Amino acid sequence: MARNMNVLLSGKLSFVTARLICVVALISVAVSGAFAQGNAAASAADAKAAEVILPGAVYDVATIKPHNPSLNISFGSLPNGGFISTGMSLKNLVCGAYNKKDFQCLGGPAWLDSDRYDVEAKPDSALSDQLLKLSPEQRWKVQGLMKQALLEDRIKLKVHHETRVLPIFALVVAKGGLKMQEGKAGDNYSKGLKWADGKGMGAGSFTIGNGMMQAQGISMDSLADQLTNEVGHIVQNKTGLTGVYDFTLRYSDDLATGADSSVPSIFTALQEQLGLKLENAKAPVDVIVIDHVERPSAN
Repeated sequence: MARNMNVLLSGKLSFVTARLICVVALISVAVSGAFAQGNAAASAADAKAAEVILPGAVYDVATIKPHNPSLNISFGSLPNGGFISTGMSLKNLVCGAYNKKDFQCLGGPAWLDSDRYDVEAKPDSALSDQLLKLSPEQRWKVQGLMKQALLEDRIKLKVHHETRVLPIFALVVAKGGLKMQEGKAGDNYSKGLKWADGKGMGAGSFTIGNGMMQAQGISMDSLADQLTNEVGHIVQNKTGLTGVYDFTLRYSDDLATGADSSVPSIFTALQEQLGLKLENAKAPVDVIVIDHVERPSAN
């Protein structure tokens, strides 16, 4: 099941911890994303659906260059349906193209994860018009296939899917009960979270950074997706909650929280502040295995 949400990130990004969202934004960069998990059959079904929407869609112009250190690290969508990525590894791009977290992308040479590149891709005007007429979820699926095609062409990427049983976390309601405020149906959050230009972010939005997560009109599926980025394992929503919620969560952004720290780990914060708990579990998880890849060809 796919979810749409707006995310605003601030603070220091780490390449060591697997906290990069499939679509990452620095301050003032808007990102609309749909995050999905499942097995290989579900991935194939998504791909087939996207093919039907815009078969054969590819980027018209794309550049892949070694990272220019004068540019800020960022990843985001362009208004014309393209995307731009600066200072990130190509492995991040591969994972995003297949809608996978870092730990779901296996194999590949060391340089794929260590070398940094600046990438920009744009569709032609006709395809841009078609993309912008799609729903966010449909556009996300089509753009994923377009990124896959770009990577197959420029770095000769070849992958295959496997299902592996991996450790996960189950998101459940803690013993003491919920401590979150349920959102109101139809609330446009005019006095809520705002973008850098002062415009309201609306329902289904997060702001994340420096050990604080604020959310408005967020489903538990969307929260589970975001927690996946924070804890480095897939988080599955097992709360049984079907509503949307508003909350502020304060926690240490370093998972190795010291015993003398006054800031709780995200695990403790979830229980104390939201009335939720992450429980250890195992489940079949779809992963991609990188079979072949080459350094980018010249632009």
